[in-house]
Amino acid sequence: MAEKRGYYELLGVNKDASTEALKKAYRDLVLKYHPDRNPNNKEAEEKFKEITEAYEVLSDPEKRKIYDQYGHAGFGPQGFDWRQDFSRVQMDFSDIFGDIFESFFSDAFGRTGHGGRTSPAERHTRGSDLEYRMSISLKEAATGTEKHINISRYDECPVCNGTGSKSGKKERSLCTACKGRGQVVRSQGFFTLAQTCPSCKGEGRVISDPCSNCRGTGRVRTNMHRIAVKVPAGIEHGSSLRLKGQGDAGVYGGSRGDLYTTIFVEKDEFFERRNSDILCEVPVTSTQAILGDEIDVPTLTGKVKMRIPPGTQTGSVLRLRNLGMPRITGYGKGDQLVRIRVVVPERLSRQEKALYQQIKETENPDVFPEIRKFRSNL
Repeated sequence: MAEKRGYYELLGVNKDASTEALKKAYRDLVLKYHPDRNPNNKEAEEKFKEITEAYEVLSDPEKRKIYDQYGHAGFGPQGFDWRQDFSRVQMDFSDIFGDIFESFFSDAFGRTGHGGRTSPAERHTRGSDLEYRMSISLKEAATGTEKHINISRYDECPVCNGTGSKSGKKERSLCTACKGRGQVVRSQGFFTLAQTCPSCKGEGRVISDPCSNCRGTGRVRTNMHRIAVKVPAGIEHGSSLRLKGQGDAGVYGGSRGDLYTTIFVEKDEFFERRNSDILCEVPVTSTQAILGDEIDVPTLTGKVKMRIPPGTQTGSVLRLRNLGMPRITGYGKGDQLVRIRVVVPERLSRQEKALYQQIKETENPDVFPEIRKFRSNL
């Protein structure tokens, strides 16, 4: 698989580019590569999707921060998929172009976030999917945790019970502007393009007595909605948890979208994750390494005793079985790998110095593997 190009490179801007510079670069590229201007040109269509993905990430401050820190890997193993989340593009597209090109988005990907194509009368029925980014510690990833998050979302209008109608009727009248098609044709210069009907917003049907509380949409914005998110033990950085039915409420009483919680596992100062194994480095004295010893070693779930064999070399890796990360897609746990680092004292007492002097006078350099190897090269 070909390596994905960098987002800044795709848009032709510097890493410190402003929002306006990003918008201008995107506008120029869309005018060049948009499928409506390049009919039956697959290469132009792919280029358009690439620059749209780049703009979706870089124009969103949170996504841009993640990308600047982690690159494509910050959005999980598969990278960022703008077809699943192009809320920023949708919001900015009308500001840049009006709705001249809007039909491409609805025809290619529908309007339901993670869903597929929809007919004009069904558009905007299902609620949008939402995304939340959550950071947890490595220890929380090892044991699993439950977090409560606050999100802003659309909920069913309490006045009309989600119907959008003041009288509570669920039936809607056929839109006279588009005859129920959801689109009208507009001529602009030598272009003749289909665009979303401004009267029914692409629905094909309208409400004759719209509810004043929700303006006929059947839903209202709710701030600080508290939701519990259960994070399974062993979850990996960049994984996404789907909370079904916790997204926006649908328009006109439609079904809810889903909430996708992306998990970011923070780096730990002591432990390093390697798939399901955990690596750490433990300092021991030279006498412990020479004579062997039993020491306390921290793990993700508490400290345990570990035996150091006599003659252990610095850099040796000892294994504590089944003390690593739980395997989220399998059974059991990985191991904890303990790398030994032999340290020497900075200061010695007179007695210690005298004892080390005696050892020096009697020790045989040939019993040291590294010294033996070094001398063989002399």
